[in-house]
Amino acid sequence: MSSASLIQLANLTAHIRNCINITLSKTALNYNKTNLQALLSLYQQGFISNIQNGSNTGPDIINTPVTPLNISSRKLWIDLKYRNNSSVIRKISLISTPNRKYDLTSSEIKNLASGNKQVRRIEPLQPSECIFIENGGEFYEIQDAAKKGLDGRALFRVK
Repeated sequence: MSSASLIQLANLTAHIRNCINITLSKTALNYNKTNLQALLSLYQQGFISNIQNGSNTGPDIINTPVTPLNISSRKLWIDLKYRNNSSVIRKISLISTPNRKYDLTSSEIKNLASGNKQVRRIEPLQPSECIFIENGGEFYEIQDAAKKGLDGRALFRVK
């Protein structure tokens, strides 16, 4: 993964943190592969309730395909989940940064997923927390990566 993607992930995590701080339920992020994969991972784990294509003005009513000519105006609109006026996402933070990348072996991923050991300054997985791993351009939740025996880069964690 290139450092540009880690910068995009840093922007995504900061944006979601800001939205949670002001209890915003719908927000837009730039349309790019990194954001799309991260948001799909969050959706699959139940942290967000909806992802829609859209433009700068709002979500699309009629689906508009993304092309090289309109990519600059395309956005990914997401609905953040709230329960009892409290966000489902309590904390979201990067693990790897552009200056400090954590490439983990499959045994390190298994140790981290078990929640028993700290691995290279990465705190162990806590209950109700997800860590996302990038392997071969795809994002995996750490439990799935451990079951498949994958190695990869630790990207971000959500609680």
